[in-house]
Amino acid sequence: MKCRSAVAVGVLVLIVGCAALDPYVFGVDWTSVDSVSRSITTLQVVSNPLLTDSCPIKDKFFQTLGALQADMVRYVPWFPYPHVAVAELEPPSANSTSWDFTYVDPEFSQFMEATHDNGHTTVINFSTQPTWLYDTTDWSYPADPAEVDWDYPKGAPVLDNIPLLADYYRRLVSWMTSAQFVDENGLTHYGGHKYQLNVWEVFNEAEHGYDVVTYTKTYDSVVAAIQEASPNHTIKFMGIGGASSDWVPYFIDHSNHNPSTTPLDWISLHFYASCSSRTDPYSYETFFSSADGFISTMVNTVLPQRNSISPSTKIDLDELGVILPDDNTPGAAIPSSSYWPAAGAMYAYLFGKLAPYGVEVFGESQLCGSPEIPEWGIPDPQYPSVSMTNWTTGEGNARYWVLRLLLEHFTPGDNFVRTTEPETEAENPFCALVNGAVSYDSALLQCSDSFAVITSIDFAAFGTPTGHCGNYSVDESCNAEGVYDYAVTNCVGKQSCEIPSYPYFGDPCYGTYKTLKVQARCSGSGGYGYPPDQATQVFAQAVTTEGTGQKKVLLVNKLYSTATVGINSGGTATTSGILYYVDETTGDTPPRSRAISDVSSFDLTPFSTSILVLYP
Repeated sequence: MKCRSAVAVGVLVLIVGCAALDPYVFGVDWTSVDSVSRSITTLQVVSNPLLTDSCPIKDKFFQTLGALQADMVRYVPWFPYPHVAVAELEPPSANSTSWDFTYVDPEFSQFMEATHDNGHTTVINFSTQPTWLYDTTDWSYPADPAEVDWDYPKGAPVLDNIPLLADYYRRLVSWMTSAQFVDENGLTHYGGHKYQLNVWEVFNEAEHGYDVVTYTKTYDSVVAAIQEASPNHTIKFMGIGGASSDWVPYFIDHSNHNPSTTPLDWISLHFYASCSSRTDPYSYETFFSSADGFISTMVNTVLPQRNSISPSTKIDLDELGVILPDDNTPGAAIPSSSYWPAAGAMYAYLFGKLAPYGVEVFGESQLCGSPEIPEWGIPDPQYPSVSMTNWTTGEGNARYWVLRLLLEHFTPGDNFVRTTEPETEAENPFCALVNGAVSYDSALLQCSDSFAVITSIDFAAFGTPTGHCGNYSVDESCNAEGVYDYAVTNCVGKQSCEIPSYPYFGDPCYGTYKTLKVQARCSGSGGYGYPPDQATQVFAQAVTTEGTGQKKVLLVNKLYSTATVGINSGGTATTSGILYYVDETTGDTPPRSRAISDVSSFDLTPFSTSILVLYP
């Protein structure tokens, strides 16, 4: 199999080498600035027993958080732990109230000590509302604060209770900013905090079954109440809280708010990838195709809506991560060591793809999670695959160190410069991949020579097949029948053909995004597949640093195989640099680096996130 070469004058050319595939060549024109960065990278912290006094290494987690020195760090005391998330768990009576910060304050205060008190901005989201304010008579909760209650948010929103809900948040914020509040019976509670809050996010993921209209009404009332509670503060407000992106055009239209001057400073959206196996590294490759679907939604829908309807509204993607199957099942297998760099690489990929389009904040999810740890009083798992730290030591894992790498190398004001791939040459074999997370189109196979025909179908599957071009495998847990036979019957002997995806072959696994993968061969010089699955292994985005002009290239290896990367330079282009990287070998330690004396050839390890810094 031949390898491409490339020569360019005045540009940098990256060559991703050929082990199983021809090299992929990225042209970098340092003089052509596509956009200027307005993006920062950060993370979210979700309430968790690891962050309470029952955990002997609690302080280590907060030290690890503080060491990042990140801004726009999101804090979410989430509903599975109602004692930590809700300060008034029972409705008030004529004689008493249930306001209690015994479990709310310690975790929140230590979070603020690690971030706010060190001069960094935060996004506060006490997203869990008192259930007694909703349409239910059951607002029960566990007596043990460390016990998980996945059913706490019961009942639908009650329009008449919106003022009461707003009053709850007015009192809560008054406790945080004025160190006191007056309860429903006129009693003043003292002993709170005097924090300067930066951003307040209203609710999370449409819990209680909100629709966009009811949510918007509630948002307006909650924002007004918080402004009343903190008249001397300049709090910014964030809406949608990770609910459906379909809400965006309605919510950011000021005419849908009362008053229309209600601040719409920020909107937030979430994305989690998954795969078919907790332990198979090849299944982790699907994280990136899932991410492509989210990227498509952002680029083609959400960002144009924001830019046209409310261009001053900023976007915080404040939950970006992976949730592996059976993540909250006790006894589920611990992910393989290659999982953590793979999930970290997907986060870096999202940043590299979307930051040039003007997304302001990329929030990795989340500081810590764990399986059940009975000896520490943690009886239930809480999303261990989402953890950015080793739950046994409190040290950062590869996901954490990917974030640290991005924080240290990229800042607002950087220039994203033109980084392009050349057109794909004819291949034999060649592949097509239809990603259902983007759209369920047909796959097109076409021979490059007018006299040539498709001679064979090496592989064809619709479902969740794994691997990449040249190394596909069927996933029997999700595999439609008849795909290979269809491809052979309708393609072999023809110069071109189309193979449908959904719904033609049915739905082999409801609720999961599926892909159609096809590998074929042509007579003559080869052929093309569309959408292609050739240039999938490495993503590259080149950047020049504002002020210094330092040249860097973000490189993400999206596959569980090594890629050879080179720089073929012409003219005065540099021939040396230093490579900083996070991969499976770095584990729970900081990024490593190595000098590249000759950039014509160097390797990227499987699922690695690397930054090549070129010497002047």
